[in-house]
Amino acid sequence: MEYSADGVSLKIKNAVKPLTGGVRLTGGRLKEAFDNNLAFLKRFDVDRMLYWFRVHAGEPAPGAPYAFGGGHFENNLHGQTAGQFLMGAGTALLWTSDDALRRKTDEVIAGILRFRREDGCLIPAATGELFEKEYPNYVRAWLTFGLLAAGYAGNEQAFSLVRGFGDWFNKCGCLPYVKDLNLGFQGILANTELYRSPVGVPADMETAQKYYREDWWLDWLDKEEQRAIYRHPGNHPHGTLLTALEAYLDLYRATGEEYLLSCVQKALRMFEDKWQHVGGGIVMCESFQGEIHYPGCNLLESWLPYNELCCSTFWILLNQRLHLLFPDNAHYTDEVEKSVYNMLIACQEGDQGYHYLARLEGSKDSRYTDIASCCAGTGARLVSMLPQLLYTYTDDLVYVDLYSDSRAEINGSEITVKTDMPYGGRVEISLEKWAHKALKLRIPVWCAGAVTVNGQTAKPGEYLALEGLSSGESIQFELPFKVKTTLYAGREEIPGKRRYAMEYGPLLLAALRRDNVILRYSPDSPIITEIGKGRFTLQGNHQIELRAYMDISDEPLTVYPVVE
Repeated sequence: MEYSADGVSLKIKNAVKPLTGGVRLTGGRLKEAFDNNLAFLKRFDVDRMLYWFRVHAGEPAPGAPYAFGGGHFENNLHGQTAGQFLMGAGTALLWTSDDALRRKTDEVIAGILRFRREDGCLIPAATGELFEKEYPNYVRAWLTFGLLAAGYAGNEQAFSLVRGFGDWFNKCGCLPYVKDLNLGFQGILANTELYRSPVGVPADMETAQKYYREDWWLDWLDKEEQRAIYRHPGNHPHGTLLTALEAYLDLYRATGEEYLLSCVQKALRMFEDKWQHVGGGIVMCESFQGEIHYPGCNLLESWLPYNELCCSTFWILLNQRLHLLFPDNAHYTDEVEKSVYNMLIACQEGDQGYHYLARLEGSKDSRYTDIASCCAGTGARLVSMLPQLLYTYTDDLVYVDLYSDSRAEINGSEITVKTDMPYGGRVEISLEKWAHKALKLRIPVWCAGAVTVNGQTAKPGEYLALEGLSSGESIQFELPFKVKTTLYAGREEIPGKRRYAMEYGPLLLAALRRDNVILRYSPDSPIITEIGKGRFTLQGNHQIELRAYMDISDEPLTVYPVVE
């Protein structure tokens, strides 16, 4: 995540800057998600998060560690829940003043500080386990991201802790084989994120280059070989290889090595071509069940692993990084929007938690009851980031990337947005103060046609530039929604039948029934009628309700009903 100015030494500067404060969500679906997330984060118990820190320091440990089912995440990965909480809480505190959340954040930081090891290691695991399981990569990354988020939110102790943690790791004995440990491709991002921070040092990037860089894998990406996505021979292939792509973009910015940028861009094309579901979900996921994932498999059945929320959050972060480098290429923000609505918010279950998998057939999974999991951690972090995804800027330009009811202070300008999004396309932007030369408005790729604003026209998938604006001006326009259908191709094709998904504007729709769902309409010209916010009937099929997948909880559903 981009929080502040460029780090220690970056040869490639971002073309636009993200905001790190000054944005307030004032209404609508994104604010609902943000508020739910605050309530979710405040449910975490400090004693339970610090349980293993106290145990390994030989201190009394009241309470019990978080555990769901077999208790994998906290009982096998001591300390991950503290990192998870800090990622979400620290990021949220950039945008909102919440005394209760800040107190809890400070208490967790104080506990980690008290129980850290003398050498700077913060992972609360026994010495014999420290370089096993997912400790050096996954847990270290979670704690690093969480402490950085808390530091950006104003806790200076967090920055001191994470710097000492990084110094310990940059000299630790597992470096020669660290990338070959469990989920080794996740560890590199901890180093590059730390390097870009206010407490980054050259050794962070040197460790990433020397011990994590995999040139053979980059060669696969460069040649656009699909095995790079699903045949990584490390611990096990996983969609979270996307985190390594984030890190390689960081390496590109640090070194200026164009080859790295090219590899990342080719990887994105491969994901979009063979590994992205309608609605933006990432099909590639971890699996211990054999040859399940393959290019174009497009898994649907409710027992199969796909559309993991972690993968969608990393997809959003990767596209955000590319937007900051190439702001006039609206494709990256189109991808962010699609995954925010149809995966991130779709996985949020009120203030109770986050679905682990966003399945498109049967129902979403029930793992939202596990509040201490990887997907709950990345989900909470990304929902806390929502205000940052709305705007980017330079000294001369302001980009409106996502439309949501909000008020923003942007480098001397003050902007208020009121909109029906994502359920309707009405947008009104008020320039209460205007100190920039131009306002650039994203015209989403899903629009039914070109959009004209103040005499300027842009096609879907472009940014529209408005110049000559002044304080007090109001801009109003409509983003025209359309219905789009997508023919299913993949593992669950039914011989002699056709299955189509349906989207309305930015929203993926699902039929609220699972078995024997047969719709009768022409896929080229479906006619839908709105019966409520995000709720529709299809002409000639009134017995089936179509609902925004984002707003479905545990109801039975199918995104790909049979169409006759």
